[in-house]
Amino acid sequence: MEFEVEKKPLAYDGEVVDLYREVLFDLERKEFFALDPDYVPDTDGILYLCREKKEHELVGVFALAFPGFDEENLGRDIGLADAELSLVAHMDIAAVRIGFRGYGIQRMLMEMAEKDAAALGYRYLMCTIHPDNTASLKSALSLDYKVVLTKKKYGGLVRNILLKDLMAYASHTALHIQ
Repeated sequence: MEFEVEKKPLAYDGEVVDLYREVLFDLERKEFFALDPDYVPDTDGILYLCREKKEHELVGVFALAFPGFDEENLGRDIGLADAELSLVAHMDIAAVRIGFRGYGIQRMLMEMAEKDAAALGYRYLMCTIHPDNTASLKSALSLDYKVVLTKKKYGGLVRNILLKDLMAYASHTALHIQ
């Protein structure tokens, strides 16, 4: 199966909201998905739309958000200095249609978002994942994210807060290459 990815400014239209609602409906544990389908993002960012190439069907969505100095910046949760908050990008929302899971779509979209965030000068990539969401957790950990804190977020939902420090990651990778 072949996929194509379109990037656009972070905003949710009807097609994206419909996908979020479908994914939420299909989840056995609704608390895994913290997003209210009617949520309207109020930060800048990039939305990645993954489509099945032949039928052009939307099969996955990923949001890369730039929270700046917003109160919801995950850097605040881990005690980053104010001067570093502008270097935080949120690997925000991943949703893949049930019939298309297992094709590595979430990982592919995360890798694209990581490259874009790095190219834009972001250092800290952060996300939240429910501690029992083993599929998403496994995906993020395989991309070298580290669980740095577990706490209640989003109206009382328990979440692992994960971090990938691109500067530390680049140094670590360079050491292994030499």
